[in-house]
Amino acid sequence: MDLIAQPLDRPGLFQLRVNSIHGVLWLQTHFPCEEWETLLGDQSCFGSDCINDLLSDAQISGLQVFQPAVVES
Repeated sequence: MDLIAQPLDRPGLFQLRVNSIHGVLWLQTHFPCEEWETLLGDQSCFGSDCINDLLSDAQISGLQVFQPAVVES
């Protein structure tokens, strides 16, 4: 896995974790350098719509991504 989206306690929010050098390089091409420390330190959070688009783009680029299914009650 290159990128992992982990659901947070707040519904609709996901933490993005980078799990490989391919994930690091991909993020560096998609975000400004001012945001790299937060992204690479597993401190970034995204809403469900945003994380879905982000991971879809990463998959199209050839990255392996993991996003567990979340069932909200």
